[in-house]
Amino acid sequence: MSFILKLTLYINNSKHQIVKFFIVGCSSVLIDMALLIVLKEKFNFSPTLAIATNQIFVVIYNFLLNKHWSFETKKMPIQQFSRYVILVIFNYLTSIDLMYLFYDIFGINYKIVRLFSIALLFVINFIFYKYWVYKEK
Repeated sequence: MSFILKLTLYINNSKHQIVKFFIVGCSSVLIDMALLIVLKEKFNFSPTLAIATNQIFVVIYNFLLNKHWSFETKKMPIQQFSRYVILVIFNYLTSIDLMYLFYDIFGINYKIVRLFSIALLFVINFIFYKYWVYKEK
């Protein structure tokens, strides 16, 4: 079976989850960006500190919606939660590192950096959420 056919079948079989994951992701981006801007513009946080702070809220929101709506998992075993925490730590550190690198070092607009990092992590996260974090046996 060709790669294109396999990819097409995968997308077709997962389309409802992908759409829900995308909706959760878009709403998370809105919350993320709003908090980032408020923390930076109103409270004078550096963009890196703002990302470090806002991720706490975004992570909780994202986990609960993906667990109960996108992937519809009912169980909350320790393994599932542990895997989620590992992925959150990866996302958290990656987001902070990308903000530091591209904003603090290269001077790229912090809003553009944040949107780029979210888009990059979206693809990685769907695969890990579906097949590792929320997978029920």
